[in-house]
Amino acid sequence: MVRCNARYSAFLPGRRTGSSRLPAMQKKHFSVEDFIVFGERYGIDYRFPSLPLTRDVSKEKHIVIQGEVEEIALSSGLNLTCSDIRVLQPYETTSLHSCPLYMLVVLEGSVMLRVGGQEFVVRSGMAFTSRLGEQQVMNASHLADHHLRTFSLGVDPQNCWQSPLLTALLQQWESGGAPTFLWQVPGFLLSGLQHTQQSGVPGLSRQLMIEGVMLQLLGHGLAHRLENHVARHTSPVSEHRRLETVRRMLEQQPEKEYTLTELAQLAAMSSSSLRVKFRQAYGHSVFDYLRDCRLEQARRYLAQGYSVQQAAWMSGYQHATNFSTAFRRRYGMAPSDVRQAS
Repeated sequence: MVRCNARYSAFLPGRRTGSSRLPAMQKKHFSVEDFIVFGERYGIDYRFPSLPLTRDVSKEKHIVIQGEVEEIALSSGLNLTCSDIRVLQPYETTSLHSCPLYMLVVLEGSVMLRVGGQEFVVRSGMAFTSRLGEQQVMNASHLADHHLRTFSLGVDPQNCWQSPLLTALLQQWESGGAPTFLWQVPGFLLSGLQHTQQSGVPGLSRQLMIEGVMLQLLGHGLAHRLENHVARHTSPVSEHRRLETVRRMLEQQPEKEYTLTELAQLAAMSSSSLRVKFRQAYGHSVFDYLRDCRLEQARRYLAQGYSVQQAAWMSGYQHATNFSTAFRRRYGMAPSDVRQAS
């Protein structure tokens, strides 16, 4: 297993000063040697568990990722990394530098993070927000043959004084409440992020768009954190809104894999509370509701002419047999009957 002190910018922007914009990474392939060079500039501990532990492994040009990585230092004191990459060699990271406010938004794929003894799975359309330091270390695991599109954002405390908004944001961020949480990014912001990744937008126009979207993201992240903070003294309206966030995500993306722990984190409540309160609000358990959403999505696919195997797979079922059994129990007919009737 190769281990080196390096930084991969898609998951933790480094702190840079004296520059309004970092040059875009034009390379398509990044090797262990590239990661070691990053390590000379930043502080992230890297592990490559599938590579042999030898002194000269970096000279053997082991390619770890391929794709595009762009680093941008915005004028407000925000450091941003946009990445669109495929992981070729599995690797693990551990943060070594402090960051008073860190945010990861996943547009495609998923990232598993560990912070403060908790595990977080950040799926497409979700954001992870935290404060990193010696007492709040972040670990991330990246599997091979995994495509990722992410935006990673960090507030640079040395430069954010140039922006009264960011200064006030950090003051509020330090004022209390859990600094680490998951949240669902609003659809219009996801569309804005997608648009900024388009290469056809001119340089200055694109940078202004990016800065605007990033500030909106921070605004929504702060609002979510404040809502989580007051959720300890929950009002019925606030609690219902958080339950609705979970319900809508299950309804809109039933094909994804979920755990009760990550859904509870999204709802800012314990797993046991989510289990009880979801059933009270909607008359079903969390995973019974998810099953019904998957079956309804599969029924729509079957009506459009997809095969039973395709409908099952696109709705989150790994095995067509299990899907057929659940479908017959739910609708009183076989999936193939729906397809034949369409």
